Amino acid sequence: MKGKKLFFGFCLFTFSLFAQDRLGLANSNYMPVTTNLFNPSSLVDSYTWLDINVVGTSIFFHNNFLYIPGSKLAPSDRFTFNFSLDGELGQFDNKFDKNIYAEASVFLPSASLVLGRSSAAINATSRNIVDIRNIPWQVAKGMYNGFQTETSLWGEKIEADNLKVNQLSWLEVGASFGTFVYTFDEHVFTAGLSIKKLWGINGFAAKVDDWDYTTENQSTMHIDKFKGVVALASGFGSGKGYSGDLGVTYKRFYKWSNHYRPNDKRTSCNRMPYRYKLMAAITDLGSIKFSENATLTTYTSSNSDWNNYTHNDVSTVSDVTNFFSTMGGSVQTAVESSFSMGLPTAITAAADYNLGYGFYAGANMLYGLPSFFMLGPQRPFQLAAMPRFESRFFEMSIPVSTINFQDLRLGFMMRLGWLTLGTDRLNTFLFGDVYAADVFLLLKLPFYTAPQCKEKKSSAKKAPFCPKFR
Repeated sequence: MKGKKLFFGFCLFTFSLFAQDRLGLANSNYMPVTTNLFNPSSLVDSYTWLDINVVGTSIFFHNNFLYIPGSKLAPSDRFTFNFSLDGELGQFDNKFDKNIYAEASVFLPSASLVLGRSSAAINATSRNIVDIRNIPWQVAKGMYNGFQTETSLWGEKIEADNLKVNQLSWLEVGASFGTFVYTFDEHVFTAGLSIKKLWGINGFAAKVDDWDYTTENQSTMHIDKFKGVVALASGFGSGKGYSGDLGVTYKRFYKWSNHYRPNDKRTSCNRMPYRYKLMAAITDLGSIKFSENATLTTYTSSNSDWNNYTHNDVSTVSDVTNFFSTMGGSVQTAVESSFSMGLPTAITAAADYNLGYGFYAGANMLYGLPSFFMLGPQRPFQLAAMPRFESRFFEMSIPVSTINFQDLRLGFMMRLGWLTLGTDRLNTFLFGDVYAADVFLLLKLPFYTAPQCKEKKSSAKKAPFCPKFR
């Protein structure tokens, strides 16, 4: 089916990278180089003195339109992501707007370091995001099945606006810094800031402000009104930009903490456990301006007939331009040689309560803000609650989360020494239809104790072993 390529071509590109949210480790006290991506203030007072990320990868995919029937999948298919699109896909039979979100990341060598009451980190990540949203169900069915086959919609005027398709991939390299900002008795406030340099790899966006149409018969669609833009750029360095993260954390300790300094011999190098902590941050605040091999074209059309529209096959992002340009009496009104795409800016919040003996209970919220720019992806709303156990060499959490209040997900995360792996959606690997997937894997080198805090071996010779006699 022609529309299948339109809706899933972007997402297959994402999966091919195999490389979002990793909710199971968002509140961890032992993985600062990773939790820094959620909230840079989490660097401060980390239980790992030096955290080195060697390599990592993460996949996140969710949609509310199409699914692979679970009856067509062998158990091995679920673990190898061998999700074939050659057969018939199921379609959710509801009248919600259709959305697709996919994110793939490769975590390059990075590190974080605790420096007493301050902390610092450097990060490098390659990211690719696909965001398709606000597609009316009639438009989604028409583009997937073919408008000419949806005879039940013939003669019905469809009004669609604010349709968005965004695909953005880039490399980011940044530095982070966090510190104690206020301490009073058992109360501690910390803050953190990240600044990143961005290099665009690919940028594609299609935005439809207005599209009012009526499918009249097998070969004619009447366009009452159409206005949209298409932007396209490709190649490493075709775009450049900057972004930043800003976060704060409040910790309520069990005892007086005015002179507490992590990993410092002046305070006996002891860690102070917190009773609970509250965290908030804004992440990915920035944009990429594409000015190399870039075009942005505006199209308009009104009161025209689109004849032989069934011959338009959308199989690649470049075909979208042809799709727009042949839409009825579509007129190319403007062409620009540069455009900007906003990053998926989000507000995050978290609460974590210490139950004692290494057990914690936490909750997380992520709210994706609409792009401050005309073009750019937007992250979906997520809400999660999770129990967690953590120690130096072992950590496990079981997050229960929802995406836009439309999907209940059960996840699992485990850290064992150097290796961390998990998923926010076990459902995909165990049972049911597949319309979402999530997995992450990290390889780290953690150093838990600062050199000045390690016990030094005595230079005195030990007395020879002599057996005791009774």
